[in-house]
Amino acid sequence: MESLLEIKNLKVSFFTPSGEVKAVNDISFALEKGEIIGIVGESGSGKSVSSNAVMGLIERPGRVVGGTITYNGTNLLELSNEERRKLRGKEISMIFQDPMTSLNPIYTIGTQLKEAINLYYGIKGKKADEKAIELLKLVSINEPARRLNQYPFELSGGMRQRVMIAMALAGNPKILIADEPTTALDVTIQAQILEIIKELKAKIHMSVMLITHDLGIVADVADKVVVMYGGKIVESASSEEIFYQPKHPYTLGLLNSIPKLDSDERLIPIEGTPIDLLNAPAGCPFSQRCIKCMKVCLKHLPPYTQITDDHKVACWLFDERADAKERT
Repeated sequence: MESLLEIKNLKVSFFTPSGEVKAVNDISFALEKGEIIGIVGESGSGKSVSSNAVMGLIERPGRVVGGTITYNGTNLLELSNEERRKLRGKEISMIFQDPMTSLNPIYTIGTQLKEAINLYYGIKGKKADEKAIELLKLVSINEPARRLNQYPFELSGGMRQRVMIAMALAGNPKILIADEPTTALDVTIQAQILEIIKELKAKIHMSVMLITHDLGIVADVADKVVVMYGGKIVESASSEEIFYQPKHPYTLGLLNSIPKLDSDERLIPIEGTPIDLLNAPAGCPFSQRCIKCMKVCLKHLPPYTQITDDHKVACWLFDERADAKERT
């Protein structure tokens, strides 16, 4: 497959009065054409900061301090603000987790959707109405013509999220970044939103970055999964390998905390709290919470070990240089 978006050694820091916070610390991954990649991790892992860096939305005191973000052969970090602005929406688009705050409550759905259509296509009036209805149909909204005259408060949370997806599709982008698109929605609506994302991949061959804290929702959607913790990628693999052959203790912890309908076993939580990025440990970022932690984990950052062609993990348990005695 051909890489549409490639992130190499990306570093994003926030410079606060207390010191530098390395929110994204040297991560690399690629998004192929027509692929859905799941970026998974708890709050503070760096997944949303990574997506904001792709969109050029890192604001002070944050700054990209290293690495490259290459889209179709162009390093986005070398573009001017005006050049990045032209890419947003038409090449790379984004939907956010709270559609109620993303949509303006005092304007109708049609007004807001047609504003985006006019921006990208320069059309108004009846043609803009037709395009808006077409977009609402694409995201499976019933009675789309009637919805154009409704206000956000008249729609359910799931409907509002579909409108946000329709607005993101207005420029016919090649990549859709979905940042926690199912947060605050009930499980039935979550499934519908995820099904829409899958259909978009099939219908218009769109590539998708699906950002979530819930490893469970990417199971049936993502082609591959990147697991982040403490600003680092700790494991990446195909969706099948992540769920059936996970390696990193953090990935295992996330899987063990997913409720299972066919089991009455208690969930196993990940003990401890996320690391303080102002005082990050010298070794593995997960070492202080890891039940398999060794002495080497506390002192040295683990390198990546290639498990298969598409599966790599940053964990000393899989590195031959780690002291064998410390693994027992």
